[in-house]
Amino acid sequence: MIHLNSDRPITTTEFIVHSLSQDILNGNIKSGSKLKQNEISKRFNVSATPVREALKILTAKGLISFDPFKGAIVKGLCYKEAKEIYELRILLESKLITDAFEKYSTEYLQKAINIQEQIETCTDLNEWALLNANFHRCFWQSESGSRTFNIVETLIMAAIPYVSLSLFYKKPHIKSSNEEHRAIIEAYQKKDLKKLIYLNTVHTNKTKNILEDAIKNSL
Repeated sequence: MIHLNSDRPITTTEFIVHSLSQDILNGNIKSGSKLKQNEISKRFNVSATPVREALKILTAKGLISFDPFKGAIVKGLCYKEAKEIYELRILLESKLITDAFEKYSTEYLQKAINIQEQIETCTDLNEWALLNANFHRCFWQSESGSRTFNIVETLIMAAIPYVSLSLFYKKPHIKSSNEEHRAIIEAYQKKDLKKLIYLNTVHTNKTKNILEDAIKNSL
């Protein structure tokens, strides 16, 4: 029975997604590589159905693209795209945090604390990246439905493969990120808007800088 940081056993599709994600992000499967369904089925000794579902999930996560003629292709993670994503996030998240601060809520504070507790016991880097997105979303969740929120949401989802890559490339980033998350929570708890924005900006910018080295050297 296989478990990934959870008490429940994972499905065959989830296991394939996890395994292929690990291989892509640590460079065992290079960008531009073609993922053939029959080869994946043979590797995991499964039928085509869970493989097709896994490829759909990997596409949604931004790790592969699907070409009607070439099939599933591992996407190249490039620093130019990452830099643009993170620079836009820094600008727009600061605005969202400011707007949401007017609707300060202990509910969002407690949600951030709960998610951070999950993050600190998480051993799967892909799941860590998803929890990380949920953590940051707490500080502007009240702006859900606004145009800025929707743009940032798109950027955050696009950033998830890059977050995973940064963790693969620089494992100490996990410890420092946790420390920074706790500082962000404290700033929100103390209702220090200026410090909250500063800490979020420094935190996001650090990931951008790690990615520059990771993409240049590991993919």
